[in-house]
Amino acid sequence: MNKSGLSFPHPVLGVGDDIHSTCEIVPSITKDTTNYYIHFALSIDNKDILDLIDMGKASFSCEINCPSTFYRRVVKSTAPYFDISVNRKDVSKRIDFECAVVASRSIDNYTNADFHKDFEGFSFQIEPGDYLAVFREGHYDVDIKYDKLRSAGSFIKIVPGDDDVNTLYYLDSEKIEIRLPCTLFEDYRLSFNGPGKHANIFHSSLAFNALVYALMNYSEEEHGDKLWARTLKYRLEIEEPLRRYQEYLGKRDAPAESLKLAQALLSNPYKRMFKTMHDIIDVTDNQEDD
Repeated sequence: MNKSGLSFPHPVLGVGDDIHSTCEIVPSITKDTTNYYIHFALSIDNKDILDLIDMGKASFSCEINCPSTFYRRVVKSTAPYFDISVNRKDVSKRIDFECAVVASRSIDNYTNADFHKDFEGFSFQIEPGDYLAVFREGHYDVDIKYDKLRSAGSFIKIVPGDDDVNTLYYLDSEKIEIRLPCTLFEDYRLSFNGPGKHANIFHSSLAFNALVYALMNYSEEEHGDKLWARTLKYRLEIEEPLRRYQEYLGKRDAPAESLKLAQALLSNPYKRMFKTMHDIIDVTDNQEDD
């Protein structure tokens, strides 16, 4: 499905500079309790390709693919948009999608006014199913809670551990696990597992340490498909302030960058901890004055 790095026996819009035109896609994905609703708006400014679509010689095509469940679906349209529903039970983890313009029937002596100069004077035989244009590929991770991306709970959880003394971190589950000794876990569950100012203190201690450990010990082969890793990679991809740290994920020889990235992912936990401590001190002082 991935067309990056491929070359075709004829010029294809969207591949390198084969054709001097543009093709864009604007995706929108929503969901309810039963389905994912996928809307793609496509735009293309190449007259020759649009004429072929109008003549019925080509059409827009959208391929939806879920590697985890082997779900695959191809939808075609003569209009530059798609509205597709996918049952939530049919997919998991990640949905990949690719939109293109493909030939519907044979096209003899295909030329395009916007061909790169290297193809001037050439024409090509196009067969049904051949690509004429490819749009930017994309994906949607169905497991990520996009409305809670910046919450530590979206990629970290606290669980009881087997060690009676030490707090340890594990990366092999869907979320980074902070495994507390059973006595500490019970104390956490009864005293701190709820709303309150204590959350900022936990972020700057337990969550921060676990996140630094994960960032420095990340392995794409071992952890790439885990929810915590997919969540972090998504944030590194879409959040402008975090993009500069993408190359440091899993690099043990850049501890300072891992520390900076962890603080950025948790929205400056030390600053919030200091503010929380001041709030607690102020409340205590007011109570003593009373």
